[in-house]
Amino acid sequence: MIRNRRLWVIIGLFVLCCSCKEYLDLKPYGETIPETPEEFEALLHRTLNNIDYGNDAVIIGNQSTILDYDCVTDNLDASLTILPQGNSLNLYLGEKLNGFQSNYSQLYEKIRDCNLVIENMTQKESAKGKKVLATAYTMRGICYYNLLRLFCEPYDKENENSQLGLPLVKVFDMEARPIRSSIKATAEFIEEDLKNGIGYNLTDDIYRLTVDVAKVYLMKLYFWTQNWGEVTTLGEELLKKYPLLEGEAYKDMIQSKFTRKGNVLIRSLVYGDESAESTFQLLVKYRPVSKQFIDLFVEKENDIRYELFFDKKRVVKKQLTAQVRSAEIALMLAEAYAHIPDNDKALEHLNALRAKRISNYVPYSLTTLPSDTSVGEIREDVYGKPLTPLLAAILKERQKELFLEGDRLFELKRNGCPEFWVTKDGLKYVTLKYMYTAPLSRVDVDLTPGLIQNEGYEL
Repeated sequence: MIRNRRLWVIIGLFVLCCSCKEYLDLKPYGETIPETPEEFEALLHRTLNNIDYGNDAVIIGNQSTILDYDCVTDNLDASLTILPQGNSLNLYLGEKLNGFQSNYSQLYEKIRDCNLVIENMTQKESAKGKKVLATAYTMRGICYYNLLRLFCEPYDKENENSQLGLPLVKVFDMEARPIRSSIKATAEFIEEDLKNGIGYNLTDDIYRLTVDVAKVYLMKLYFWTQNWGEVTTLGEELLKKYPLLEGEAYKDMIQSKFTRKGNVLIRSLVYGDESAESTFQLLVKYRPVSKQFIDLFVEKENDIRYELFFDKKRVVKKQLTAQVRSAEIALMLAEAYAHIPDNDKALEHLNALRAKRISNYVPYSLTTLPSDTSVGEIREDVYGKPLTPLLAAILKERQKELFLEGDRLFELKRNGCPEFWVTKDGLKYVTLKYMYTAPLSRVDVDLTPGLIQNEGYEL
């Protein structure tokens, strides 16, 4: 313990430049490394508290995150932004790329805290210790998962051993300068962390990152890395526990400002003023919903989301909420079965969700699926193949259901990284394919021998 205290004093005096290296040099908890489970717990609860108040932008996300991600997609029409009120909204993805460096450093700071807990807490077998460890493993897994989606290229199953992953920092070491692992090794490390979190079977909601939250993020990892069989196993289990809602219960869940309702497993911003509308909720009204998005609602008013999400002037009405809920589970299940392929099960889950949203719904069959296979800007699936009518129908439903929940940017990335453009003041701004993968910190690349920058950002 004396050695740890001396080490911590050294760290407190050791200040270098920012980025991934800097996260190792910050003092997260006073002058010494925490000792008791209660002290380690406090270290993590600081982050959990920020999630509750909507101040954490990188783990679950918040309203600011949603605007960062969704405003540069094909769900909203940037070319019709109302000015000058909407000037602070990013016009296209290229304007946001430098800002993602904040996500990079913040996520590695959270990883640092988790490493401190996992490596240094001694009372691991106490009841409190197990809860803290479960939270630390799950939080670290989620942080690396979010880094994977932002800073690595879309997962390529055939080249997973050579495709670039993340620098993996597994222990607290201020001298560590890891280079990038393979994307397969990155995914395996995230899987291990989430499984470790699940193993503690944390059900105490005060820790937020419960066993079910860990399971849904493990499912999301399998979905991103195209492990379709694993997706279906976890998804069927979770969907039974968190069934889909419909009608007024669904409306109440979607438009809830601060309360986790219905089948929401986790959300940010659970404290606030019910009578006030947030700055971000007001800001998004200055960017109209795109016509191609509105045209997805073929059933119009028969679809409960049609009047719930936007008005006749194409102004957003849906509440901005960073959350994870069971509709995403159902849609991941449908797509996973389509890729396996098990078309009957894929249709079963697709029709089950649509029946909850559309009145007088007539279920799709393989012969009655719409023939138009374009999904906004998406034209191909995760393997680069043309969309089938079944996959197109599933992706369209996902685009509608998860509107303004921070999902669309990653759907575009996952399915071909389509290039498209918007205009402002007579100028054309193009979202290029490489932009879907954010650049690693230039400071990290300069200071770490062998650390490879993402394509498109090399000097």
